[in-house]
Amino acid sequence: MASPNRLITLDTETTGLDAQNGDRIIEIGCVAIEGRMMRSTDEHHLQIFVNPEREVPEEAVAIHGITTEYLQDKPKFAEIADKFIDFVKGSTLVIHNAAFDTGFLDMELGRCGRGKISDYCQVIDTVKLAKKLLPGRAVSLDSLCRYYEIDNSNRTLHGALLDAELLAEVYLSLSRGQDTLTLVNEDIDNLPPMPAFDASIVIKASPEELAEHERILDIAEKKAKATPAWRKTAEPAEKSDAAASA
Repeated sequence: MASPNRLITLDTETTGLDAQNGDRIIEIGCVAIEGRMMRSTDEHHLQIFVNPEREVPEEAVAIHGITTEYLQDKPKFAEIADKFIDFVKGSTLVIHNAAFDTGFLDMELGRCGRGKISDYCQVIDTVKLAKKLLPGRAVSLDSLCRYYEIDNSNRTLHGALLDAELLAEVYLSLSRGQDTLTLVNEDIDNLPPMPAFDASIVIKASPEELAEHERILDIAEKKAKATPAWRKTAEPAEKSDAAASA
């Protein structure tokens, strides 16, 4: 079972828009986020093409490029249900316009006697999150990619795995704010003593985490048209380190 702290961005492609009137899932794409990082390993990605047991209309093919012929030799949903459930069970799903995808997942899971997606996962809807955090702004996936300067140039057609990867980057950008800290109810005279310096464990950021930090600072600097406070405070420390080693 997946960790309860594991976030998984999810997207589906379908034969149409109406799960209740015969439309079916044809692709599922999932990307796991752990420690606020995406990792390019098989255990962190899931892409499944599904035989919908019906024709894929041309208007749907025009959106995602997935044809009836391509799906003919792919497994039916009932044949991949356990694989999908094993990947997502116990995690929190991050979905853009969640009602659409969960409606289709509930329909498919119900068809094969596997209940509903809420039986296995909690769900975060990034449309609702974006509307709350960015009031008045367009909140389509493409619009959010432009706002956060995420490269979506490969998105010439919709694809579940590609969209799940883009959504992971969007979600990390949406959720990077800091929680409010307060000492209003603390008795400052009875706070526990600070631990000795040599008792502290220092965990240094990985090169990937440092690169992501710099990317976020670049976005902040461009939007604010000013140097972020982090870089202002980091510069004297770097000069001090350089002087000490001279």
